[in-house]
Amino acid sequence: MNKKMRLGLLVGGVAAGYALGADQPGIKDLPDVKEGLWESSTMMPGSMDKPMHTAMCTSNAVNRKIYEDSHKSADSMCKEIQSEHHGSVITRQIECNFNGNVTRSTSITTLTGNTGMRVETRKADNTVESVIDMKWVGACPAGMKLGDVTGPDGKVMMNAMTP
Repeated sequence: MNKKMRLGLLVGGVAAGYALGADQPGIKDLPDVKEGLWESSTMMPGSMDKPMHTAMCTSNAVNRKIYEDSHKSADSMCKEIQSEHHGSVITRQIECNFNGNVTRSTSITTLTGNTGMRVETRKADNTVESVIDMKWVGACPAGMKLGDVTGPDGKVMMNAMTP
């Protein structure tokens, strides 16, 4: 897997975990998502020439695991500074430390019922860092397990349920 694809998956996974965990004060407040196959398109201006398309077989249980995994480590690379939830829009301030390089960004998640979301992440200078559009497209195909993430070639790259 090339570096840009890994970076896109990392950004997508972290964004989804933070977006889905937006209704603090706890995991019981995670938004409801329709179980099945979700397609996503990730664009990272300046880092990727064209959108990266992935799909994930997901459910509320998978999203809870992503949330738990992203919040359980005290030495996690990223932490939430502030979160606000107004209707279907969730805004979060996030601080990340990548090998001593500390960055701050704002993540704006717009939910479309339980079948879609858009996560836009902006750097401290308000330039767009990434845009991820996710939508439910139907049942998971035969042979695809909950948590499976497929890349642009349709092959399973990882499973979010695996530690």
